[in-house]
Amino acid sequence: MELVVDLERVTVVLANPADVTDLQVRVGAPDRASASAEADVHRLHDVLAAAYVGRLDAPRQAVVRADAIRFHAAGQVDDRWEERFSGLCGARAAVVEGAEGLSLRAPVRWPGDSPVQAAGHP
Repeated sequence: MELVVDLERVTVVLANPADVTDLQVRVGAPDRASASAEADVHRLHDVLAAAYVGRLDAPRQAVVRADAIRFHAAGQVDDRWEERFSGLCGARAAVVEGAEGLSLRAPVRWPGDSPVQAAGHP
């Protein structure tokens, strides 16, 4: 599953919510957005915060609130989704607990990233 962020429209949409094998954040627009552009990184940070989805730890690393994923998945998933999602949360070594509750670390994929970069490598 992936959270698709539009930096121009300030929207966040959960794509492929039934696939709970992994989680990533993908910058879907604009096509020219880049992890190397400070303004784009700052904008992504702002959009994640404004949408109450999470925060950016680094240009290629986000921390996403589990309750935000549940909110965005509502109405799109079957009755057993919560059980599968809880399994993902329990299996991930990158789970963070904080004042907002449970969050998950997720790699950020930018437009134009190569498969190696999308996997979280420089």
